[in-house]
Amino acid sequence: MSDPEDFQDESRSTSLGEEVNRLLQRLGSPNIDTVSGVFGLWKELVGEQVAQHVSPIKLDRGRLLIEVDDPAWSTHMKFLERDICTTLSHHTGTTISGIDIRVKSGRANN
Repeated sequence: MSDPEDFQDESRSTSLGEEVNRLLQRLGSPNIDTVSGVFGLWKELVGEQVAQHVSPIKLDRGRLLIEVDDPAWSTHMKFLERDICTTLSHHTGTTISGIDIRVKSGRANN
């Protein structure tokens, strides 16, 4: 079993955040601050009404994949794309160049 002292020696260890950022970088993803800003603050940044119908799925090379619960929201998001990209870029410090949209599958037929 490991000695607890091993985990407290900062000269031999790095923070979890640094390790996560290294992993994200190797995967070609933005850093943890960007990811947590986009996904963690989504509702605050886009507003309650949008967040009820639209979810961020993936951020890859400056493009954000979102999923909408209804095709009408796809059209609405195209109109909001520039504003959302600007807001997300400002709050994350990373350029979000565009949004890709997919409609959620498996909607119940009423």
